[in-house]
Amino acid sequence: MRLPRPAGRAEEKGAALIEFAILMPFLVLLLIGIVEFAWLFSQNLDVRHGAREGARLAAVNFGGTTNAIVTETCSRMDIGSGATITLGRSGAAVGGEASVSVSKPGQTLTGFIDWAFPSPLNLTSNVEIRLEQAATWAPNPGGTSC
Repeated sequence: MRLPRPAGRAEEKGAALIEFAILMPFLVLLLIGIVEFAWLFSQNLDVRHGAREGARLAAVNFGGTTNAIVTETCSRMDIGSGATITLGRSGAAVGGEASVSVSKPGQTLTGFIDWAFPSPLNLTSNVEIRLEQAATWAPNPGGTSC
């Protein structure tokens, strides 16, 4: 005895393949978006870390010169080249305010979704700290590149 086949089964052959073909570009775009966002988030964390490190170096008057602070700040960041570090201060005496700003152009990893991010994408962090040692370094309002 032969069992009857359910109605409509023969017409659905290949429907899953068509549905997957329609959804796959969106799934790939979602995956690439997650990777790109994580990459930019990592770069932003490096910029923030560099600003904090630079502010701490400025507060303790590391090396006594602007170039020493900038060089050491650049060496403590994992962002490579392209960052600009700007130092400023309200006074040179202990208790004065020092500010360190780090900015870097953000770079995407794959380039597939550059249309989704503003162009140019600048990652910037600014930290203000009180001086713990008398500052002998000079502010560099134009910034110094790594």
